[in-house]
Amino acid sequence: MTQLTQRELIQHYFDRLFNEGRVELVNELLHPEYVNHSPGWPELPRGREGVAIVVQAMRRAFPDLHYTIEDLIEQDGAVAVRARARGTHRGEFLGKPGTGRTFDVSQITIERFRDGKIVGHHRVTDELALQRQIGIVT
Repeated sequence: MTQLTQRELIQHYFDRLFNEGRVELVNELLHPEYVNHSPGWPELPRGREGVAIVVQAMRRAFPDLHYTIEDLIEQDGAVAVRARARGTHRGEFLGKPGTGRTFDVSQITIERFRDGKIVGHHRVTDELALQRQIGIVT
């Protein structure tokens, strides 16, 4: 892959990695020293291998998972993204079988870059709204 701009790399990150589930792109998009600083699934590895696990788990639970970038603020070395995530709960998620219900939630991420790749990730997602919408909590 040729050197992408920060904006292009983030678009690939959401479109190809998460929306298409192309985990083979993890090493191309994420720096070898990548660290996930998000609280989401604390039991997972914080490096690139953890991202591949998350993508695969999310795609199994929500085969139609789709992120849409709504805002992108860029500065030298970092990008902040406000995105919407949507999908249908078809497979196991958080130990609960698929409900067939859909979700539509907002998330904000801050991605830091080094050597043309994402090296640091911070994310805040309305996870309670997601769980309520798919019916696994009330």
